[in-house]
Amino acid sequence: MGLLNPLLLLLAGAVAVPLLLHLLQRHQGPRVVFPALRYLRRAEKESARRIRLRQILLMLLRVAAVLLIAFAAARPFIGFGGAGHSPTAVVIVLDNSMSTAAVEGEQRVLDVLTARALEALDEAGPDDRFWLLRAADPGEPALLGDAAETALRVRETEPAAAAADIGAALARAAAILAAGAEGRATEIHLLTDMQAAGWNAVAAADSSAPPVVVWHPGTDAPANLAVTQVEVGGGMAPIAGQRMTIAVAVSGDVDGGRAGDTDADPDPDAQIAVRLVVDGRLMAAGRARPGTVALLTLPARPAGVMTGTVEIDADALHADDRRFFVAHVQPPPTVALSGAAPFVNDALDVLAEAGRVRRAAAGVDIAILPGAQGASAYGPQTAIVILPPATPTELAAVNRRLADAGIPWRYDAPVAGEARFADEQPDPLLRRLADARVRELYPLERMTGAAGDTALVRLADGSPWAVRGTRTNGGTFVLLASTLSAEATSLPTSALMLPLLDRMTGTWSLPLPPRTDADPGREIAIAAGTTAIERPDGTLDDVTGTAYRLGSQPGIYRLLRDDSTVAAFALNPPAAESDLDRLDERDATAYLPGWMLHMTTSDGAWRRAVYRERLGRELWRPLLLALLLVLVAETLIAASGQRRRTRSASLPDSSPRGDEAEEVRAHRAEPRIAEADTR
Repeated sequence: MGLLNPLLLLLAGAVAVPLLLHLLQRHQGPRVVFPALRYLRRAEKESARRIRLRQILLMLLRVAAVLLIAFAAARPFIGFGGAGHSPTAVVIVLDNSMSTAAVEGEQRVLDVLTARALEALDEAGPDDRFWLLRAADPGEPALLGDAAETALRVRETEPAAAAADIGAALARAAAILAAGAEGRATEIHLLTDMQAAGWNAVAAADSSAPPVVVWHPGTDAPANLAVTQVEVGGGMAPIAGQRMTIAVAVSGDVDGGRAGDTDADPDPDAQIAVRLVVDGRLMAAGRARPGTVALLTLPARPAGVMTGTVEIDADALHADDRRFFVAHVQPPPTVALSGAAPFVNDALDVLAEAGRVRRAAAGVDIAILPGAQGASAYGPQTAIVILPPATPTELAAVNRRLADAGIPWRYDAPVAGEARFADEQPDPLLRRLADARVRELYPLERMTGAAGDTALVRLADGSPWAVRGTRTNGGTFVLLASTLSAEATSLPTSALMLPLLDRMTGTWSLPLPPRTDADPGREIAIAAGTTAIERPDGTLDDVTGTAYRLGSQPGIYRLLRDDSTVAAFALNPPAAESDLDRLDERDATAYLPGWMLHMTTSDGAWRRAVYRERLGRELWRPLLLALLLVLVAETLIAASGQRRRTRSASLPDSSPRGDEAEEVRAHRAEPRIAEADTR
């Protein structure tokens, strides 16, 4: 509370006037008692108390009237409840992460958040200034504008295929206000669904941090199912003409077999339908429980860029019910075998008949070299697979060939006895190696420069049996610690030979396919010869420079050369956005130590909470009303006392008799006698 004219409170000094009048009225002259007046003492005692109370009440009312006049003249006000507010600089942090696209009731969460933001903008004054930060678009510039311009930007906001970082957005908002408030009051309006994935701990705020007014739904998150991962061909480029396996990870909750039915008991055996769509056609379907992986088989495809989607039935959050993918289907690799390796030769023939590889003598993708023969002759475009020497006498020559080829490994002298493979292998298809036996082993010794190489298969004692690395010229190499012969190991005569050779001529040797997934806002390199870039909605962007920044719209972005697709990228929302769990207010406060948070979940409380520096409301009108009531009461009480004195000064209609008449006559005569005596 404050006063607009505090000096006028000096008028309260006039309260001494009614106090002095009251004291003067109490002064009485000398009293002379006549015997005839003794009968009036009883009446005086009965009325004295009533007269005294009336006089005190009149004094209090007159004092209150003077105080009310002085206080109203000083124009008091309260700092809340007023219709206006001080000029304020506001940063609106609007959470437009993918989770805000979830439907609760009949509305998206984002629609409710924007409605609250617009309510605050409706109460803005002409001197207020605003910035809008979309929490899921951190790279977007924060534009200064008035309430009307900012309201237009708020209405244009749509959910992004990205996560929000609430802490980073608040820190950015505080920096904007520190630089651009220009003496105005400052505050941040945060409108969020309180999704836990969007809250990260930030540095503690200092005393200069602006207050943060938070609105959130205050409800539990709806149940949600999502496709969180799609992997084609085990992460390697699929081979043209071969069927391929697509692994689909499904997460979320199913209540009673249907997402969103919170009244039903969860069914742990409930399964959902998973559909694979390629080039607009349904190619495969299956079922899976949430939290598991569905394996779908795709028929053989020709070489080239393949795009598609994996879908489940729609639920409260539609944005994660479909996931896009891109795969580069490669032609079968060409393979050459140099030297004598009968079992390897037979296995390559089988793979060639199945279309997994093609046999060739020169210009090959992969060369299998027993004893490292001719290893240094292959350039970086060819991967080489090296088998150890057939006899120990060749060991020195083989190690020289490895050094000449730029391979930082050496073979040690063979070890006699029987070795076993480790039970746990990184490749699930090769975990059956634990049943195989190694009878002849050339231990692999790591040299300087081999720190980045990878052990593909290990023995039970932890030593490497198969190693992959990069030569000094940039080509890939794979080293085996045993020859693939029946004398050296039991592998050639087992069913593991073909899967092993398939890995050697595939995932172990071929380069990783180009990355085909992308994050919103990521910058990608433009392939040579690209003439245009097609967005998911079909819009074509011209090619400028050597890089292109992706938008936030999920889907397939194609790099086109005339009418053909050179490359493609699948943009999907982060898998973490599918977890709709929400923080409570206590946990959210813990993430933002030192910040002044004012949280609310209702429309009315939000309107009262924003613009915290209110101009207030003056109180002179209710004070004048109170003054009027006091004066009316004083007038009525004073008039009632005057009427009572008038009645007591007049005789009643019937004439008194005897002693009573004598007392009345004496009572009439008392004022005149007393007055004469006092003079």
